[in-house]
Amino acid sequence: MGKRNRKPAKNKDPKAEEDRQGRRLEGKNLAPGSGLGVPSGERSRSRSRLGRTGKKGRKNKEKKLPSVGLFVTKELNIAIETTKATVERIARECRAKNKRFRDSEFDLEYDTFRCLHGYSEKTGVIGKDVQRVTEIFSKPVFFPEGGAAHSASIRQGSLGDCYFLSALATVSGLPGLIEKICVARDEAVGIYGFIFYQDKGWVSVIVDDMLYTNIPEYESLGREAKGIYHEDKEKFESLARKGGQILVYAKAGTSDETWVPLIEKAYAKLYGCYAHTEGGHTCEAIEDLTGGVATNLNARDILDTDRFWKEELSRVNNDRLFACSFNGVDAPEDAPWQTPTVQGLVGRHAYAVLRAHEVNSRRFVVLRNPWGQSEWNGAWSDGSKEWTPEWLKFLPELKHSFGNDGQFVMEYKDFLRYFTTIDRVILFNSTWTVASCWLTVPIIPIPSAAAYGTLSFHVSIPKKTNTIFVLSTLNDRSYRSPPEERGPFLPFRIPVVVQGLETLLPPWNRGRWRLGLEAGDYIVYVKLDQSRILDPDSDYADWDVPPRNYPEIVNPSSLVVSKILTNKVKALSLVQNWDGVGEADFLVKSLEDVIKEDLDEMNGGDNDSDLETEDESGSTAQDADEGGTVGEVLPAPGEEGGEVTVPVPEGSDSDDTDDEPSAIEWVDLLEDKGEEIALGLRVYTQTKDEAALVTGRIRLADEMGEW
Repeated sequence: MGKRNRKPAKNKDPKAEEDRQGRRLEGKNLAPGSGLGVPSGERSRSRSRLGRTGKKGRKNKEKKLPSVGLFVTKELNIAIETTKATVERIARECRAKNKRFRDSEFDLEYDTFRCLHGYSEKTGVIGKDVQRVTEIFSKPVFFPEGGAAHSASIRQGSLGDCYFLSALATVSGLPGLIEKICVARDEAVGIYGFIFYQDKGWVSVIVDDMLYTNIPEYESLGREAKGIYHEDKEKFESLARKGGQILVYAKAGTSDETWVPLIEKAYAKLYGCYAHTEGGHTCEAIEDLTGGVATNLNARDILDTDRFWKEELSRVNNDRLFACSFNGVDAPEDAPWQTPTVQGLVGRHAYAVLRAHEVNSRRFVVLRNPWGQSEWNGAWSDGSKEWTPEWLKFLPELKHSFGNDGQFVMEYKDFLRYFTTIDRVILFNSTWTVASCWLTVPIIPIPSAAAYGTLSFHVSIPKKTNTIFVLSTLNDRSYRSPPEERGPFLPFRIPVVVQGLETLLPPWNRGRWRLGLEAGDYIVYVKLDQSRILDPDSDYADWDVPPRNYPEIVNPSSLVVSKILTNKVKALSLVQNWDGVGEADFLVKSLEDVIKEDLDEMNGGDNDSDLETEDESGSTAQDADEGGTVGEVLPAPGEEGGEVTVPVPEGSDSDDTDDEPSAIEWVDLLEDKGEEIALGLRVYTQTKDEAALVTGRIRLADEMGEW
């Protein structure tokens, strides 16, 4: 195109144990950034009824481990209390005016076009009417009888948001978690409050109870359609315009259940419109719902499947959640219009992992299709030959029953065989905290060689702890509609200086890496690469150069062309009279050289080119070079992230706030010309209310010198 934890236990993985002995970067103190602390969670204890200690009258005490769930930040309680207060206030005002709540910010009835469509995206299916929950259902209930959300309630509608509904089904597997997201409601007034996790933390979303339906009003029917109901409007209203089956988008499993379509509506409002919620990754939706941290795994890359079962999959709904998918297969040559399934499984479609059980010496995975139908039809599918009378008695242990309801059972080996992509989301307990730093990174012209050194982050870890690094771009779903003219695709390479350890993260717009670290200061180097389509005719269209004919480019990827240019310049550099003018940009410093330069600077070497920060201890930021002045220090009080000093080169026209923007500038901003990209590093540590400190640095060598 996303995380969780159990008890703070020692990592017994050999590789992780090796990582825990990380080499600390010695040298000058790194300037601290402002970290996001977490309020201390109360630790509940229970007295053991068994035995006493050696001292008379004193009983043994057991520590109750913090439970996983929503990521506990200081914004969480604020978002919860704000949502509750807002719902209560609006409900009180509505009752005083004898009115149901109508959300003026997301009004499906009077502002349909804005609620449905984005700047350049349109939803494929539009409802024929808008009705309130109380009009659709005879006896609406938010949750089913028993008061709990269940994955079986979820049915995908005509919106392409299977990833989100699979995320809902996945999160529903952990009892009580959905209920924490649905913070407050007044069903009589028709107001509902939800919370979601975003880049800036927990946010509140308030919606009313109006939903799109696919049955028009009686007066809009043709003569033939009216005849079906004997031209009886009351009969039409009571039969055709009642029940969850008439909803255009997500539906609930029971006839009167409403939480599924309403949380889907809140998610659409969160991102601006329904169109913006189409298409996505389940793991990132789970992050939005829980504040966890997701990792994308390829089943083909699992080295020890037995270990993966024991250490990962069998812990589903404990401290982590899973979803899965696969790319699908090509249509047959003689039937290119078909969309083949693989033993009932649909490619490029998200499935939720509900449970993983070892039963009678066999390992099974229970999954669910958010469509509420269309299941796996291979071994151990509903009614298959494997379900002998001996095995049928284990169905209650698997919590499964036969029926075309979207839920099905697969053996573990088949799960790994058919689902190549596995999304794992680790959930946090209250012992975790996070700090972050976000920077706007200029994108150098293309083609250009990927290089370290342009962007790096200094991380100060307060104590020996489990640590998770998350490097990501900003979440652009709420403004993704405008097509990028030459938007960059950046595979991130994040080496952390720990005994020379280096790792390559998956080439998504979010990278995650977990390891154990000693207390100390570390540098995270980011290797930025760009993937764009090159076209010399259009790239040089505005240049004052003579016209020429370019040879046909078979592979116009900037990644390919940049690599070829680097290979050629490496070869030319052997020539003794090579001047390198205009070509040296394709010779890249090695990571080792970049690290050596930084260590030399930190240990009192040449500091003139340092981009330093100002911390609370009074250390000052210095000019990046003689031709530049130090810009404003951005402390970002109360928000995640470190302080970053941005130098402003002399002669730059930075103080032009009085100038009116031209008519075209808003389009340039909206459509993103790919000249810069916002990147952030979030550092999660299991240090309760003592967060890590994160600061960032950008280096660019050009005619103005170094930033």
